[in-house]
This record gives sequence, structure tokens and C-alpha cells, in this order.
Amino acid sequence: MSSEDLAESIAAFSADASRAIDRPDRVGSPYTLFDAIARILPFKLAMSVVYRRGSTPVYVADTFADRKGKRALELYMESTYLLNPVYNAYLAGLEGGVYRLRELAPDNYFSSGHYRHFKVRQQADEELGYRTHGWPAGMEELVVAIELPNDELAEISLYRQASLGGFSDADCARLRIVEPLIGAIYRRIWQYRRKDSRRDTRSQTFDLLLGDFGKGKLSPREREVAHMILKGHSSESIGRNLGISITTVKTHRQNLYAKLGLSTQQELFSLFLMSLQKPETPAEPDGDGQVAAH
Repeated sequence: MSSEDLAESIAAFSADASRAIDRPDRVGSPYTLFDAIARILPFKLAMSVVYRRGSTPVYVADTFADRKGKRALELYMESTYLLNPVYNAYLAGLEGGVYRLRELAPDNYFSSGHYRHFKVRQQADEELGYRTHGWPAGMEELVVAIELPNDELAEISLYRQASLGGFSDADCARLRIVEPLIGAIYRRIWQYRRKDSRRDTRSQTFDLLLGDFGKGKLSPREREVAHMILKGHSSESIGRNLGISITTVKTHRQNLYAKLGLSTQQELFSLFLMSLQKPETPAEPDGDGQVAAH
């Protein structure tokens, strides 16, 4: 992008951003913010939700045009958000900023057994190896995470076709320059949107599904290690997150397996699913016969 083009893009961004700031109470204000972002970083699709602990996400806006994409977003809001690295990073204390989606996934993500609970299968052509049924295929995702009051987090996800190059390092750098302003605008918009949102206390996030799993049989640290295994973390990742050595992680793993009468990681996944004691509803198959999740 030439210096002249960049100047024009910044001017157009400023104009749209000003409109969003002036009328944050308008129904269309999130889309005005999308327009502002597109001035400096063109994208094919965008969507935004707000995450709250113990609740399903709150829908804010999207640019999905067809019925299939809209239904995919509904499925995501109902259940498959539990698999989203952004949501799980939020539960772990994600800070605001610009992230490639794959940067937020645990290092052992694809082998995590909780995929089986949602009847999802890996798809090698997707950025994370899976997608929600009906979700636009072959997309690379760039995320703007925005910290909100009351320990809430907003996600603005931008999508481009991976086959066309996705998002470059220069794209990410350009978005990071305006990310503080995007966050400030979003927080003003959310002040009005939050009043109209309704907290869904019936929702069970994956952390809540883990609930009391292992309680009474495992020590608090062993339960912590077990829960991280179920979330897809390797021994190395568990050690980094808990601040303990890999040797200590392996000792906790051996001990919890022994206490639960298990010998493999797959048996741990199976025991967890059995502990839910709820019938599983088969997910709708994708067009190629596979079931997928965003």
C-alpha cells in the first residue's frame, strides 16, 4: 500500500469511526465500526460476539449473507463456541489485542477429546482443522479481542479466503495501530447493547461441564491437570500454564490415572463424557457427510 493509499484509508477510517462514536446507541453502529475497519483492512466477512462467564455468547453483529451461514452462526452461539480458542483463551484471562486465531489454540488442540462430545470431525483444509456445519469454508481468521467491564470480552472476527493469502504480517501490524481506538468505540457501543442483552443462566460452558469431574477422588492440582488434558493441552503446555516442571506434570498425570482406574488419555475422555450423563444429540452432517464446527 502506497503512502497516498494509506493516507486515504486512514481518512476514510476516521470518518466512519467518528460516525460510530457520535451515535453508539444506533442499531447499526457495530456495522459502522465494521465499515471503518474495512477501510484500512479489507475483509470478506466479519462477526462479533461478547463472551460472559457461565453464559452463552451475546450476539452483536455479522455480515454473513446466506441462510447457511446464518444457521452456522446460530449453531456456534448455541454450542460450538465452547470449542473456540478465543472463548477458551478468554476463560484463561486473554488480554485485549489483535490475534491470529491459530495463535490462541492450545498446542495439542486437535487431539482434545471434548470434540467427541460435540460430534465434530477434523477437516484438514481449515485453519484449525474444523468448522461449524455451514460455516464459510477455507477462511483465515483475524481476531480483535476487546476487554469490557464486568470481566466480559468482545470478539471481532475478520475473515479472508486462505487460498488468496489470508492476512499478512503487515495487515496485522496495521490493525494493531488502530486497535486501541476500535476498543474504545466498541466499549461505547456495548454500553447501550448490554442493557438490552439477557444473561442465559442455563448455559453450560465447557468449564461448567468439567464441573466436579474428579472431585473427591483427585487432589485439587490433579483435577487441574485433568481438566487441562481434557481441554487439549500437552504436558509441556500444562507445565507452562501452571508453572511446574514437565516431570511434575507427568507425576500428577500418572497419579490421577491410577486414582481413576485409567491407563490412557482416551479412557480419561470417555470417563468424562460418561460423567455428563446426558444423551448426545447427533449434529447435522456437513455437505460431504462430515460433521464440522467453527
